Amino acid sequence: MSYRIYNGTQLLGDVNNKSTGINGLLPATNYQFGVSNYDGNRESSKTTINVKTRGIRLIIPTSLTVNSTIALNYQEYSLGLVPIGTEPAGMFGGGNKRNIQAKVISVDNGKSMVELLEPLESSSTVSVGGTNLAKHTSNTLINRMQVSEWFFIASSGNAATFNLGNYKGQTLTMRAWIDKPTVDVHLQAWTNASNNGYAVGNTIKAGQSGYSRLTFKVPTSFTEWNIPIGNGKAAELAYKEFKVEKGTIATDWSPAPEDTQYIVDNTQMNKLQDGSFAAFNGYRAIYFRQ
Repeated sequence: MSYRIYNGTQLLGDVNNKSTGINGLLPATNYQFGVSNYDGNRESSKTTINVKTRGIRLIIPTSLTVNSTIALNYQEYSLGLVPIGTEPAGMFGGGNKRNIQAKVISVDNGKSMVELLEPLESSSTVSVGGTNLAKHTSNTLINRMQVSEWFFIASSGNAATFNLGNYKGQTLTMRAWIDKPTVDVHLQAWTNASNNGYAVGNTIKAGQSGYSRLTFKVPTSFTEWNIPIGNGKAAELAYKEFKVEKGTIATDWSPAPEDTQYIVDNTQMNKLQDGSFAAFNGYRAIYFRQ
């Protein structure tokens, strides 16, 4: 017996456990989720529940009144990145301007936690399963490439989109879709720890495509690590849908939460020279002016 999970009328997938997670949802947004029993042939009627996700929370380093509502100003600088701590003027004046209402949740040591009462985003990718811990992943094939021995998705020596050092002692599952390598290859996780520092996923045969998956208990002590695709031989390959998640179950690919949010949850706004406060994410900015 399995359970079918729905977002409205959209089937998200089947799960075997009595609890699961749905990631990629918009903050401050109403959803109706449904669950039904499914035995492979017949499906029961759905049981539904209406929920509203909480809004993105920001920290403003000033004391405000708890439970009060404040106005934040959102805008985008489409001609380039916002200089940190400086609001461009003139032709860089920003577009897509709108006011966002926020509620003051708490105040502690002169810092106020505020929660946005509406979403910043306009679209969302919804999937069943665990949160993707690796940032900047994609469900589009990375261009085919020539590698001499290994292709390093992430490593301690590079500007990695995933840091294995943040998960010492934890069990992680990693998976990537590998497309028609010219030699047999696999996904691998390695550290220089003396015990349990090496794990290899299933092999994808030359000329074939599929997921290479591995479950890996991260050693509690190490200084170097990497996550590559290959087998130590020259190869040509392409890959997509790299995902790292906690636990032993590999779920469908989904982007990291940081890749779906305009402003990241729990960001502290910085004080500008004019006394206002701002948070930036790329060319997006949100301001609070007292």
